[in-house]
Amino acid sequence: MTISIFPDMSGHATTFESEGLKDLLDTVQSSTPLLPGETWSGRILMVVPKRHGYLARTNCFQQRFIGCSDLGATKDRTVFGMGIKPVATDNIQGFLSDYLLIVVRTDRHGSHLCDEPTLIEEVDARLNFQWRLEDEPKQRTLAIVDGHLNLKSYLPFFNSAAALGIKFVLLESATHWITDSSLRHLYHHFIPIDMTPNDTFHERIASAVKAYGSVDGICAIATYCLLPVAKAAAMLGLPTAPPESVACAIDKYETRILAGGAEPTVLVGNVLELEGLMKTRGFVPQYPLIVKPGSGTGSAHVFRADTLVELLEAVRRICQGSNKKALIEAYIDGPELDVNFVLLDGEVLFFEIADDFPSPGDDGTIDSDFWENTNVLPSILPTEEYKVVRETLHELLLNMGLKTGVFHLEARVQNSAMTYGEEAGVIDLRPESTRAGENKKSPRCFLIEVNPRPPGMPCILSTAASYGVNMYDLHLLASLADHKRYRALSKPFDFEKLIPNHARAWSQLVWLRADKSGICSSDDVCNEFLQQLSPRDRALITESMCFFQRGQRIPELKQGVVLFGAFFVVTSRTNRHDVLRVAGALQKKFSIPVEEELGY
Repeated sequence: MTISIFPDMSGHATTFESEGLKDLLDTVQSSTPLLPGETWSGRILMVVPKRHGYLARTNCFQQRFIGCSDLGATKDRTVFGMGIKPVATDNIQGFLSDYLLIVVRTDRHGSHLCDEPTLIEEVDARLNFQWRLEDEPKQRTLAIVDGHLNLKSYLPFFNSAAALGIKFVLLESATHWITDSSLRHLYHHFIPIDMTPNDTFHERIASAVKAYGSVDGICAIATYCLLPVAKAAAMLGLPTAPPESVACAIDKYETRILAGGAEPTVLVGNVLELEGLMKTRGFVPQYPLIVKPGSGTGSAHVFRADTLVELLEAVRRICQGSNKKALIEAYIDGPELDVNFVLLDGEVLFFEIADDFPSPGDDGTIDSDFWENTNVLPSILPTEEYKVVRETLHELLLNMGLKTGVFHLEARVQNSAMTYGEEAGVIDLRPESTRAGENKKSPRCFLIEVNPRPPGMPCILSTAASYGVNMYDLHLLASLADHKRYRALSKPFDFEKLIPNHARAWSQLVWLRADKSGICSSDDVCNEFLQQLSPRDRALITESMCFFQRGQRIPELKQGVVLFGAFFVVTSRTNRHDVLRVAGALQKKFSIPVEEELGY
């Protein structure tokens, strides 16, 4: 196709009879800016409907093409609930008005585009899900409990809802940041509520929702809200996981008792209680041990103890620093994993494992932490170990009574054939050479924790890049019991011969710490850092976000708690080494510039 751009001699903006033609020309201009009088020559791939129906989501193709700039410039024209009809192959006007997706490819010399067989293969593999519905979907209303810490963390969740045709009724404190009048468009209605996480929290949620009127479900992703929301939904007859199952999952001690495999295990309220148990031999420590709060989220106040002195100090820090009981259990060595399940009535619709790279606490002292540094997906665990992890954790979820929903788990593989090692300056999972020729023990999956919710927002973004699956979408749809769309949107890409487990890209999530306190002196430190990378490496960064901007205060660090300053998602459809290499540069060089605070 050849397109010529001619100036409008009247000086007026160009108008188009076809909105599709306008979108096509805009996409061409976005990939190859043209001046009046210039021509563009290239090829265009159009996706058009073959049957009548309705669209399941707005931009339902867009998130299936993250990191695919080498395919061409894309434009997704899908809109939630829009009716579609077949387009005849000989009807060029029909193509221009009714196409749902275009991929624009320039013929310009030096283009970085892949060949056309690769393009067709990728498009087919990525559009393999049921994006067309037989029946017209209706707008739904969800009561959302907790408005997130800040706008940046809220927007991806809200954007998923808007794309799915879901209206938010937000339950939050009357003084929450989202009540600013400039943010009114980010929810349908706002209900002020006492958010104190006490024994009557679920009753306040249920009363507020009942007083509001008709909603189709209640949803939360903040851990402290999960059990109150499940109880409130059960009271009102709305879709929910069993409250007793949610209660077991968020209680790390109850989860440990159910899963087993970490003996000796004990839960204590203070150092004196622990000393009393050891005196009566009710608890006999076997080092190394992990000591962590019995409930909560993240990796705050998690310690490894290799001696009695460290054990007592860890218990003291947890009970005083977090005001929670301390759970003591065996430290299990082996590669750590982030694992996500999407279940429907016990059936696994989607499953993924990410390799969670070692934390400072794995080989450190009592003052080292277990906060995440980086993880890479898909995992390169051997097939046998991948299967053991899937089967063990799936059975555990079912035994808990968790049969429908999105679940984020952490685990390790004991007796793995893999270990972390460094080659040519790059750390990755590599075959465990010391076990070669030994009588190998069978691999065992060791559960660390269960979260009856999706993973954090950065993990959502990296999973979408590798598999095309948005777990925020699925969590929202599960809360509505919208199982048709839930099943449809949980389907990952078709297999790719060089990348395992239905992924079609390697993705690495890199957490970067706010390592210095003070006043942030950058408007956009992520973008400033990206400009230091080569164009080739910069193209691999598909997401980035800094949590601090110029003038904001980065506080002094607290013992046992890590403050993250930014994250990056690095994505490559070619090889894992590229994402590891670029991520390594980020970890070595990135730092948020700060100025000293006056008066402190």
